[in-house]
Amino acid sequence: MLTRRTSKLLPCASQSNLGFTLIELLVVITITGMLAAIALPTFLSRANSAKQAEAKTYIGTLNRAQQAYAIEYSRFSDSPAALGLHIRDHKNYKYEIKVDGNGSPYAVHYADSQAAKLPAYVGMTAFIQGSDGTPALNTVLCKADLPQEGRATAPIYNLASVECAPGTQDAAKSR
Repeated sequence: MLTRRTSKLLPCASQSNLGFTLIELLVVITITGMLAAIALPTFLSRANSAKQAEAKTYIGTLNRAQQAYAIEYSRFSDSPAALGLHIRDHKNYKYEIKVDGNGSPYAVHYADSQAAKLPAYVGMTAFIQGSDGTPALNTVLCKADLPQEGRATAPIYNLASVECAPGTQDAAKSR
């Protein structure tokens, strides 16, 4: 009885099967480069969209907080802390609230772009007269038409409505 089993491995037929050739490596590198060139712009635009989402969210939050504050105190606040918010400036956007005096009928919320590739955002919460003459609160969130470093133009206020200024568009309608 045989208790020992042996097998012979296949010997390497030639030295050409030991690795990749220079041509094969160049083809792989070229294909990888082309795929990266196609994917990179998409990736970068998604990164900018994520940065813009921060500003859009913060300005929307300021608008809603001002509505609650105005309902309770019949005026607007120029301080995020008074609104119960802890909004700080970030690398991409700087935030500011403007209220023209104590009896101002509106508050403007700015998200100033700190990068030339990002559009600025601006929001407004305002007391307006409803269609039946009763007082109401209205808000708008506007996005600059073009990416720019700095501030977007404040929305236009009148007694019956609040609208985005020229050079900006309603961020809720632009997708």
